[in-house]
Amino acid sequence: MMVDKDIVLAVISSTLLILLLVAVIVIVFFISGKQRVKQQMELAETKISFERELRQVETEVSEHILGQFAQELHDNIGQLLTAMHIQIENQKLDHPELAEGFIPTEIYLSEVTQQLRLLSRTLNNDYIGHIGLFAALQMEADRLRKLKRFQVHLSLPPEPSSLNKNQELMLFRIFQEIAQNVLRHSAAANLYITISNKNGAFQLTVLDDGKGFLQGETLQSAKASGLRNIVKRAALAGLECKIKSSPGNGCVIQLKKESNGANHDS
Repeated sequence: MMVDKDIVLAVISSTLLILLLVAVIVIVFFISGKQRVKQQMELAETKISFERELRQVETEVSEHILGQFAQELHDNIGQLLTAMHIQIENQKLDHPELAEGFIPTEIYLSEVTQQLRLLSRTLNNDYIGHIGLFAALQMEADRLRKLKRFQVHLSLPPEPSSLNKNQELMLFRIFQEIAQNVLRHSAAANLYITISNKNGAFQLTVLDDGKGFLQGETLQSAKASGLRNIVKRAALAGLECKIKSSPGNGCVIQLKKESNGANHDS
């Protein structure tokens, strides 16, 4: 009987030891699994932080270049245009009989000077941040009207924009990209720009009545870098972007931020 009891005790002890080892192994795997998940989360957060910082650096570099370019337009080219105007005035004084012939040149020169002034302002990020999104859009619409390529219809809300400053700057750059696409490719007669800005929700709709395009095919083509850039920039700004077009039906681009959406710095 003593032998049987010893055997039973040995079996029980062995079983308990095995269970203890299994429990230890399970605990070790559980802890290592949690550590692995934690490490993966830390790596993901590091990657996100790096990408966010990289985008910020890219934005700062782009803004710096645009600011320098705007200053160069205003200072250097503006000075050259002023010098040309002075030269024309001198020629008119020296040769009064030729004064009438200079009138068309003066008209073109005045138009170029005005366009240059508007363009240099729209490229200046500090200026956009100072006057706000809606005033910048109004100024850009005025510039587009002066090109006389199509009719520009702008509808702005009375209340201020619900976007943050980074989103406003990015949205304005997106609008410039859209406008350039319309100028280059649409052959439109009208461009409609409408903003809805109620209860914290924001939506910009840009519609043209041009020739349109095959949406799916065009977005996949190498020539659609401008459209893809619009989608990319919208995502960086935390805005939903929808593009709708078909041959003969123009194009509609909507950029939207829901009222409960978090603001994303670009």
